[in-house]
Amino acid sequence: MINIIKGILYRMINSKPYLIMPLLITPIVIVAAIYFSSSFAAKINVGVVGDYNVKFNSDEINIIKLENKVPLSDLVKNKYEAVIYFENGKAKVDTIKGDDFKSKLEKIVNGENVTIKDGEKRGVVANIVGYITMFVILLGLMLYKFFFDDKKGIAKRIISANISYEQYVFSHFISVFIMIFVPTVIVTILAKEVLNIDTRVTALELAFIVLILSLVASSFGLLISSVSKDEESVSMFGGMINVITTLLAGSFFTISNNNLINILGNIMPQKHILDFTIALENGRGLDYIDILNVILISFIMIICSFLINKYKIRRYS
Repeated sequence: MINIIKGILYRMINSKPYLIMPLLITPIVIVAAIYFSSSFAAKINVGVVGDYNVKFNSDEINIIKLENKVPLSDLVKNKYEAVIYFENGKAKVDTIKGDDFKSKLEKIVNGENVTIKDGEKRGVVANIVGYITMFVILLGLMLYKFFFDDKKGIAKRIISANISYEQYVFSHFISVFIMIFVPTVIVTILAKEVLNIDTRVTALELAFIVLILSLVASSFGLLISSVSKDEESVSMFGGMINVITTLLAGSFFTISNNNLINILGNIMPQKHILDFTIALENGRGLDYIDILNVILISFIMIICSFLINKYKIRRYS
């Protein structure tokens, strides 16, 4: 099995396009995360519709005057944290940040002194992890290209190599995991140390987070590749699921405008990884339940992949 892993890794390394994501895109994403972290830390953008002289007793808010109400897309893009408008002289708040945030803004409009930001803040490392999540999972989908190349003669390969189908599939999983984890963890830790990011998260803890994220990406990529018939289906189907689940998990920014979205977001492994990172940054005691949930979900995806491939191999044979 070791020789098979070496062979798969050799093919991956010699396919230059598959090295672009971890070695080039990841640093760009990290820089973007750091930039937006510093931007978010300054003030919260709140739009006020109409010629109303609204004064907030808070230094956390940046007021932006608006002539008309903005579309929902501006809130989703995080251009505005909220938009305040008036009906019959009464202030109304539009936001996708949840009822708690909306309630705080309403109280501030009415002259109360309220702190907007919660005790546990999303710091630079949490933003880095949140931003690279979608790209790491996408890499997990891309690297199973050779799994499809081998599917055509998978039964013959297993017989000639004298290994079980579990070992054969697991060899691809291990190879993809290594190709995701090694370059990503090196680039991420180097960025942390070189840029001297001020955070409570140590390099070892950050490496552990990237390891868990790589496990999710490899497991998800294996599952989608096992279900799909070809590489194009993986890109379309897997990419769509990746975008939707990562957004619901709040990896880029919090989306919590109703209970259903909160429930769906809390199911996603991306959400548990992000919560674990935020807890580390805020020095909160860890119970590791979030990480155990992620590992459990990853193992379920791996087991399902084995069962699907076993069925396909028997059918092809």
